[in-house]
Amino acid sequence: MAKNVDLGPEDKWSRYEVLSWLNDMLQTEFTQVEQLCSGACFCQLMDWLFPGSVTMSKVKFQSQDKADFLQNYNLLQAGFRKIGVTKSVPVEELTKGKFSANFTFLKWFRKFFQANLNGQVYNPVEARNGQEIATASLKSPQSSKVLRNINNAGKGKEDSESDLDLHEKKNNTYDPQWQENFKWVKPSALGDTYAYCTVCDVNVNVLDSGSLDLKYHQQCRQHRTAAKKPSSNGKQVDSFTCSELMLRFIKNHCLPAQANKVSLHTARRVLGLQYPEDISSAAKQIPYCVYLYGRVVLGEESEEGDSACVVLLGFFDEKAAEYRIRILDVFQCVDSDDSIAKSLVDTLERFDITLSNMAAFYVDDRDETSAKVAAKLKELNPKVVALGGLYDLANSACHSGVMALSGEVQDLIGNIYEHYSSCCTKNDNLKGLFAGVGGLDSSVHSLTSNCKNFCILIHRMLEMWKDLISHFTLCSENDNKAKLLCSQLENPKLRVTFMFLDLGLRPLNAFNDRLESREGSARADLVQILREASGLLRSYASSFLRPQAVVRFLKERDPAILDNQKLYLPSSELSLGGPAVEDFLSEKEVELADSLKAFQDDCMAFYKALTTCVADGLPLSDGILRSMSQLLSPEGRLKVTGKAVVDLGVQFGLSATPEASAQLRDEFLEYQLVEEGDGEKNGANGHPEVTSNRLPSPSLEQHWSSVLRTTGQDSAFRKLMLSLLALPCPPLEAEKVFSQAVKNGGEDQLNDSLAESDSDTTKVLDSTNDDTSSELARSKLSPVRNGRRKKATTSFPFLAFPWVLCRCLLRLWEVQRLSEGVCVSVVPQGTIRGIYGWESSLRQKPQARTVFQAGSGTWDKPQNLQNDKKAEVGKKDLSVSNISTPSPKSAKRTQKYQDRKGFSIGELVWGKVKGFSWWPGLVVAWKSKTSPPSLRRVEWFGDGMYSEIYTERLLPFAAFSECFCKNSYASLPTYKDAVYQSLELAGERCSKTFTTAGNKVEEVKAMLDWAFGGFQPSGPEGFAPPDSYDSLANQKTESSDSSVSDYQPPAKRKYVHRGRPSNAASTAQEYTREQMVREVTVNGKKIEDFCLSCGNAKIEIFHPLFEGSLCFRCKENFTETLFRYDDDGYQSYCTVCCAGLEVILCGNTSCCRCFCKDCLNMLVGPETFDKLKEVDPWSCYVCLPPKKYGVLKLRPDWSVRVQEFFANNSAFEFEPHRVYPSIPAHHRRPIRVLSLFDGIATGYLVLKDLGFKVERYIASEICEDSIAVGMIKHEGNIEYVNDVRTITRKHLAEWGPFDLLIGGSPCNDLSMVNPARKGLFEGTGRLFFEYYRMLTMMRPKEDDDRPFFWLFENVVAMSAHDKADICRFLECNPILIDAVKVSPAHRARYFWGNLPGMNRPLATSLTDKLELQDCLEIGRMAKFNKVRTITTKSNSIKQGKMGPLPVSMNGKEDYLWCTEMESIFGFPKHYTDVNNMGRGQRQKLLGRSWSVPVIRHLFAPLKDYFECES
Repeated sequence: MAKNVDLGPEDKWSRYEVLSWLNDMLQTEFTQVEQLCSGACFCQLMDWLFPGSVTMSKVKFQSQDKADFLQNYNLLQAGFRKIGVTKSVPVEELTKGKFSANFTFLKWFRKFFQANLNGQVYNPVEARNGQEIATASLKSPQSSKVLRNINNAGKGKEDSESDLDLHEKKNNTYDPQWQENFKWVKPSALGDTYAYCTVCDVNVNVLDSGSLDLKYHQQCRQHRTAAKKPSSNGKQVDSFTCSELMLRFIKNHCLPAQANKVSLHTARRVLGLQYPEDISSAAKQIPYCVYLYGRVVLGEESEEGDSACVVLLGFFDEKAAEYRIRILDVFQCVDSDDSIAKSLVDTLERFDITLSNMAAFYVDDRDETSAKVAAKLKELNPKVVALGGLYDLANSACHSGVMALSGEVQDLIGNIYEHYSSCCTKNDNLKGLFAGVGGLDSSVHSLTSNCKNFCILIHRMLEMWKDLISHFTLCSENDNKAKLLCSQLENPKLRVTFMFLDLGLRPLNAFNDRLESREGSARADLVQILREASGLLRSYASSFLRPQAVVRFLKERDPAILDNQKLYLPSSELSLGGPAVEDFLSEKEVELADSLKAFQDDCMAFYKALTTCVADGLPLSDGILRSMSQLLSPEGRLKVTGKAVVDLGVQFGLSATPEASAQLRDEFLEYQLVEEGDGEKNGANGHPEVTSNRLPSPSLEQHWSSVLRTTGQDSAFRKLMLSLLALPCPPLEAEKVFSQAVKNGGEDQLNDSLAESDSDTTKVLDSTNDDTSSELARSKLSPVRNGRRKKATTSFPFLAFPWVLCRCLLRLWEVQRLSEGVCVSVVPQGTIRGIYGWESSLRQKPQARTVFQAGSGTWDKPQNLQNDKKAEVGKKDLSVSNISTPSPKSAKRTQKYQDRKGFSIGELVWGKVKGFSWWPGLVVAWKSKTSPPSLRRVEWFGDGMYSEIYTERLLPFAAFSECFCKNSYASLPTYKDAVYQSLELAGERCSKTFTTAGNKVEEVKAMLDWAFGGFQPSGPEGFAPPDSYDSLANQKTESSDSSVSDYQPPAKRKYVHRGRPSNAASTAQEYTREQMVREVTVNGKKIEDFCLSCGNAKIEIFHPLFEGSLCFRCKENFTETLFRYDDDGYQSYCTVCCAGLEVILCGNTSCCRCFCKDCLNMLVGPETFDKLKEVDPWSCYVCLPPKKYGVLKLRPDWSVRVQEFFANNSAFEFEPHRVYPSIPAHHRRPIRVLSLFDGIATGYLVLKDLGFKVERYIASEICEDSIAVGMIKHEGNIEYVNDVRTITRKHLAEWGPFDLLIGGSPCNDLSMVNPARKGLFEGTGRLFFEYYRMLTMMRPKEDDDRPFFWLFENVVAMSAHDKADICRFLECNPILIDAVKVSPAHRARYFWGNLPGMNRPLATSLTDKLELQDCLEIGRMAKFNKVRTITTKSNSIKQGKMGPLPVSMNGKEDYLWCTEMESIFGFPKHYTDVNNMGRGQRQKLLGRSWSVPVIRHLFAPLKDYFECES
């Protein structure tokens, strides 16, 4: 039974919200609530919730009359009765298309749907057999009046039932009698709803109040000021004319309702006030695209001369951050294609359109016309790009491929349809087969020209193949055609051909779906289209060509390659459609023995014809399309090389000379460098994202708008990007393009008369917005909404909440309170601030890791700071007495915020950072003297991290119920801590106590109840910071700054870090460290009997670096943090205790260790820390000779002890691995390898370098760039199998048996460096279990003596729990190997496995390059012998967060070159130089790879087991 619901006052959805919800659920495109009156959508929602409650076959999805409407509602009511729904359906009002009834019923249905949805899986398109739900036509005579206000809606009353009053509201028009009272009034050129003021030279909107609007305008300050000046000339806009064809086109395609005649006023409002000067002006300044739509019908009846060609121009408007299409002209359609091309050129010349700026064109007409136009335009501009073929590529390629097959497929479909059409009794299977598939009536062969319909039909036939055989078997007794169909269906070759087509056309159908889908903005869709188009040719070519031939064909596009049978794959390797086809061929092997060769030939012919068609249809080369896609995408810019950008410039005519090419390359590299800091992705490692409509991420258009604003007008890179942004993109259907053109050209005048264009010479004034009137100064009026004025409240709620306006109100409103001197600006939705957009506020890495540091020293009320200091320290278990006070010279006085954007210092806020839920934080002082406007520095609760974030991304802490995320609270301990700490501080400020008798769970529950209840009794005002908070914050900053580390010098030298938590203050222990030192120095006890980190006598294991031991707790902390490094390249915590509030860094340029104040003063001697601060540079106790300093003494064998410590710290004891005896040389055979997460084929490279004969190397890898490296550098000898999750036991049996399994799963969610890590059992961490699954399936049985080896690698800096779990599954402890011993770079990694001699010492070879200088090119000097770990991030090259670069050249610092990084990792030079990858992308590949010398060390013993090259 269903759960009944009722609408309540809390259900305040707007019409846009419910329509968007309905369109998303049912994949429809409703734009008005009234269009739902057919009831079909409600029937389908019922079928979703309660399958079978509505008979879907009887639902009229294409209904347009009341009889069909009633049938749908009868079905709906019957369904209601079946499941016990008590809601009454107002059928009469719904079928009349009344807004109020449909809006209310839709809101109720959404609530009903959400209450009864229990995770049912449902495909709405398949459920209605591919049919579209038709939008019911609205025949109300008042619909045009309603449409006028459709875009003026905000959020509020306009979405209530009172919108119905719009039908009855009387609109005012210009009255000549007004001139008797207002001498300055004249008729307006904009139409009857305006009056022209000759004094102010503006057009006043009189639609709502008529003469009262004129009175308001007469009293406004602007009019009174202008009246005192000499009278204006009263000139209006120039006269406007347009052709009769244009008027007819506007009447039939641009207006919402049919009109008897279109006036020039209306035409001007459609085309724009500045038409055509604004279009020609834009075409002279920026690149544009020409659209030509032929055979556009201008009348209802078909008659000669009744069609025309429409010319439009499209370009990217960087100020509005959107793509605009404008109507240019309409000319008579003629039969001759040459005449159409000539007329188009004449039109462009007549309107003074600069042809040199034409970037692309699109022709929506016959192929012959497109070819003629292309030839004509290329004569005028050889670099123009024609993209029309790209958007019809799927249909034409599908037709070519299917026609290359034998005609049996089309014959079978045609025969079945003929039987279905002529049969008197309709079969349900046949009805479902052809439901929603058009194009069969005229010709079955024409069906192949529609890829989507053809693929649907093929798939449906395969699903009901057996049912079709049964049906025609029953019909075949007296029907010869049925017998023929039965024999065709029983033919296995025909069936396997259908199976092949079903799978072979999937990439093409997926590309077609991409053209039709709307996942984001149009430009973002264009990026995906270009990317998938570039991969389409590669996909089909690789299906039947050898790898080398594929590379040649993609580069040369030579058709002769496709005709050369020597370059074809052998029949055994030809892609026949996947496992399903291969299984069917095996099952029907006997029956297909004679026709198998013919089937393979058909497959080859299909691939050849389809590949040829795709190659012809792509307007540009594969590399150019891929470069365009990568360059347009902000995330893909690092994949683009300077050469690729120059090639793009050549394509668009911007690199005609070497100087122009150099300029373009330099400007692109500048863009790469500026944007590089913002380009790293969070991937799947962020906190769970909570969808919020309040602050959407910047779109691609907004990103490029912000970038282009910073470039010069003559910039070649700017012209290139504007050319790419001008390319046409779906939807390209004529009516949709015309609709967008009306919106871009004149919708502001048609639907929103209040808008004011800066470029118009004639201003348009809405008197209801003129708040400067003396009579209206005290009661300001808000903008008109749906024909009503709404009094503005005296207080401004958007002072506390950053409102976001709809795009239809795209302008800046300034509301000035003259009496109070307050100025508030409400910024349109999606506004970009600066070149970086919102991305610039990504979380910065902090110094403190384990104890929250937000607002340190500010937890008490400011007025009681000194009195309550001790109590506060005890309550928080946070010792602030250990924080030394810096000298006044180093103190930096902070600056309070003065931009009137709210969010003052000390205020509790919620902040939104990309990849995270709304997170509680505290606004802290800006570090520099002046703070940028609209920016705040926020310290986040829970982890102590800082962000510099725009105020639009902040909300007051009072919005607790809106921002609190249940999913994050349940799954993320850091988020739970953050909420607790923020509520604790809020409670203290409000003097709120929670009496829970020490039960933290109950305390948290009481806190949450208090927050969700509105923080009563004090309310949000109770936890607001006092007025004196800013000055107190400055005093605290001068006395104690928790962020001193942000001011590191560029050179690597001795420096002090603060803000690191200490173990010593919070660890429960029998001895303090002072007592431990006394016991050792005075009483003669051994240092090995104490924990060196905390003094505890309950020791667990030896300290790996210094003489002494570690307790269990310190051992766990030491394991997780010893190999954890900050962005400055130094250890995150003290080398001795892996903690510390204040640390000093080693001055040795090759060392990255630090020592905390507590360890130095306690273990070495009192005041050691202060003394060492004066030593510059200072060498640490690991770099100094190993002697005793106080009680601190370095172990002579510390490097070996570190290996031993990490090899035995899992607390598990395992049985030793099975030992395989060496195999005599004459019995050895080549090795067979399965590599998971293969990367750039390091394993294969090492095996070949060691001389192994590799019989088979199968690699699982999903990164296309990594696959390209492996394929090209190893000449196709590696077999790639894509995602490891798709590998089954059957695959292993076919490929194997294997001798070696290697792999290292992604470390994103395991590394301690990632604060948002999800661990081993979530995110990418779970991929470890894919390796474990492969290992368990591949291990030989006990009685099998065949040697089998395996190796698994991962990061060292993982949690002890994750490491223990990996050890438990793999049944062994790891060894730790740091590549710094055999290479110039640190790279510590864990290795699990059973390779012989894995734990032997790592020894160098003669070929190993141990110092950085050995890896550098000639003329470049190394500044360090060893460098820090090179990761995927570009800043890892720096030797410190603000540190120097490792190389100098010509006296200047420089980054490592790609060839030098390859040498550091042990790869050959130019190993990753494939696929036109840029420096950043190549570093990412290397940063994820293994160190070659380390893998060579591990693989070397295998030479005793497998055959090597002679």
